[in-house]
Amino acid sequence: MTNPKITRRQIIKGAAAVGALGALGVPSTAFALEGNGGRIRWDLIELTLPDIRAGGEDTASSEGETKLNWTGSGTFRPGHSRDVAGGGTWDSDNPVVGGSGTYRVTELVTWLRAPGTLAGTPLHDHIGRLEDTRAGLAVLRIKYSDGLDGVLFLSCNLNGTPPSVDEGTNGSRGFVNFFHPEMPSFGKHSNRTLFHALQGEQED
Repeated sequence: MTNPKITRRQIIKGAAAVGALGALGVPSTAFALEGNGGRIRWDLIELTLPDIRAGGEDTASSEGETKLNWTGSGTFRPGHSRDVAGGGTWDSDNPVVGGSGTYRVTELVTWLRAPGTLAGTPLHDHIGRLEDTRAGLAVLRIKYSDGLDGVLFLSCNLNGTPPSVDEGTNGSRGFVNFFHPEMPSFGKHSNRTLFHALQGEQED
């Protein structure tokens, strides 16, 4: 059986090198579900059943099993790469790019909506409305507070989402790729993300 960790690394490195759509070999029209529509909010969430709240923490590990932790939230507008806002905090035990600080989002690379929603579940959404939840993949360029650049992958799997879609966060800091997200769990460090279509924004 193929090592799933190596397979995951190859996919993420390929996506970073040639762009997420090209790496997946799928034409962009297949994912034009939100096109140039309304703004999307993203959050790293705290999940303490049945409550969903902003302010969670996600972790991913590198080749040498060092870790990078993020908190954060923000917004982006599909089809408008610079229409972004938000960021959060980070810390890492990596011996080369470790430390702690803040980061800000500088660009939307891509947003690929997937099937899935939390509508109809017994969860209590303290961020937005369950009917406005979205599944999918967002790729963001970020700038760390010490000047290093990075890429942040936010992936969300909800009810009705194909099982091949990840749940959680991974990304890079400088030249180190923290490609392997920790398993989703519960509490403040839930390793979960969530997207909401913002109210008053028209989706295509």
